[in-house]
Amino acid sequence: MITFYRNFALGSLVMVILTACLLTIGHKKSQLATSLFPARDQGLVWKTSVEPEQPKGKTQLSLRNEVGNIEYDFVLDPEQRFPYTHYSIYFVDAIQTSLQVDLTRYQRVSFNIICDPKNVLLFTLFSFDDKVTDLKNLVTRRVSSTAVTCTQSWTKVSIALDDLETPQWWLSQYGFDYSEKGYRLDKSMGFAWVNSLQSPANTLSNVKLTDIQLSGYEPRTIYAAIAVCVCLWVLFFVWQLRRYTRVLTREIRTRVKDDQPLMAYKKLFIEPQKDKEKDALLRYMATEYTNHDLSLDAAIASLNINRNKINDILKEELGLTFTTYLNKLRLTEAARLLTESSHVNVSEIAYAVGYNNVPYFNKLFKQEYGCAPKTFKTLYQSKDPL
Repeated sequence: MITFYRNFALGSLVMVILTACLLTIGHKKSQLATSLFPARDQGLVWKTSVEPEQPKGKTQLSLRNEVGNIEYDFVLDPEQRFPYTHYSIYFVDAIQTSLQVDLTRYQRVSFNIICDPKNVLLFTLFSFDDKVTDLKNLVTRRVSSTAVTCTQSWTKVSIALDDLETPQWWLSQYGFDYSEKGYRLDKSMGFAWVNSLQSPANTLSNVKLTDIQLSGYEPRTIYAAIAVCVCLWVLFFVWQLRRYTRVLTREIRTRVKDDQPLMAYKKLFIEPQKDKEKDALLRYMATEYTNHDLSLDAAIASLNINRNKINDILKEELGLTFTTYLNKLRLTEAARLLTESSHVNVSEIAYAVGYNNVPYFNKLFKQEYGCAPKTFKTLYQSKDPL
């Protein structure tokens, strides 16, 4: 049994390590990270667009760089009521046709930005609207945005994709109620960085962008890892329980075999003793152990041997005290009855071997054989363990 416990501890350690590895892998797999720029994920192909393509009055945007950093300059015409510029990326397929992309598995978009001078831009999501969007006229894309402050120092911005709002001017232009601000992430068409009403007019503004990334959390991956771990632990414990049962069965049969010389139903072989007291004591206990009233005091009275002498004889002969030896005889006989009697219940056996208290008998039996009497009976009478 010690070998079993040692192997069980080693197996448990291996399972803990395996569980930690699986959960770590599941956690990493659940963390979604897709780079749009400067590295480009092959699953999201995009092109750039600027507005206006040609200057409108003084309003213009000039793209300066798209290597490492996206860099552009823009100027707003103070004479125009709502001057408009943007740098955008829009999703396309292999033949460069405008594409609708499902971004519902992502929760956030992040990027690094720097502006000179300080500016307030609008980060905008373009999405397909079933009521108004015409793929031949991209101006009809639904616009949803949030304001971003950028300064002359690099700033990392992280925006929740479900925290954008469709502006009232767009809703009014296409006949929507102002409350209809929802948009479809499963039909995303691209992103844009747009000037706001707080952007400086008649001033050359410079913007740099880099490290544009989509991130999210896919719980199904970690749930799958947890499910696999639970299944592995269940299988491990079932396997260990079967091994424990086999080991315990073998140990029980070995114990019963080893205890045969103590079984009272067999003739007690005692070598010729010069000491009649020793012979009398051993024979007395071998024949009287089923007596419920048997005790050390009863043995003293019956054999006329003093207490110290009885204990000295048993310790010298068997290495046991009177009570320990008495319980050994009773439990050994109980084990024999359990192995041979299929219809006798535990309480009857307890009474037959000298115990009036069944719970106490069960406790002593479990201490002696490592399992309850009913379990002992089932294991012993089962087929030979593999």
